[in-house]
Amino acid sequence: MAIPRTVGTAAGVAAVSLLVYSAVGALWGLLRPAYTGTFAEGGQVVIDSAAANVEFVSFGSFVAATGLLAVIVSLSTYLLSPATRGPGMLWWLMAVAVFSAFSFLQVGTVSAGLLHDIGDPHLLSEGDRLSMVPGLDPGVGWLVAPFLAALAYWCSALVTPETEPGQLPIQ
Repeated sequence: MAIPRTVGTAAGVAAVSLLVYSAVGALWGLLRPAYTGTFAEGGQVVIDSAAANVEFVSFGSFVAATGLLAVIVSLSTYLLSPATRGPGMLWWLMAVAVFSAFSFLQVGTVSAGLLHDIGDPHLLSEGDRLSMVPGLDPGVGWLVAPFLAALAYWCSALVTPETEPGQLPIQ
C-alpha cells in the first residue's frame, strides 16, 4: 500500500522543519548573551554591571529567529508543493511551527549550557570568572512562529492567481 502524497509531504515538511530549527537553535544557543561575574566569598557570584538586557535579547532573538524560520518553511512549502495547498496544510504548518520552536529552544538551551558550563562548583575558588546563560520562558513568544507561518501561507494563497480560470456561466 502506497503512502498518500499529502501524508508524505506533511511528514517531509515536519522532518525538514525540525532539522532546520534544531540546527539554527544550536547556533542561537552558542550566540546567546550571558551574564559574566566573579566567584566571591561564600559561594556567591558577583555579576558584572555591564550585563544588562540579557533576558530581553534572548527573548527577542528567539522570537525573531523562530518567526523568520516559520515564514521560510511556510513559503517554501507553498511554492514547492502546489498539490498539497489548502487549509489542511495551513493548520499542519502551524502545528509544525509550534513543535519546531520547542525544538529550537531545547537545542539552543543545551548548546548554551555546554558553552557556558562552570564544571564542578566545588572546584571553584574565589576570583574565578564565570559566565552563565539564564533560562528562557518564551511565554507569548511561543505564538509568533505559528502565527507567522499561517500568515505567510495564507498571504501566498491570497495573491497567487489561479492557474486555470474557471468557465463563466454565460459562456
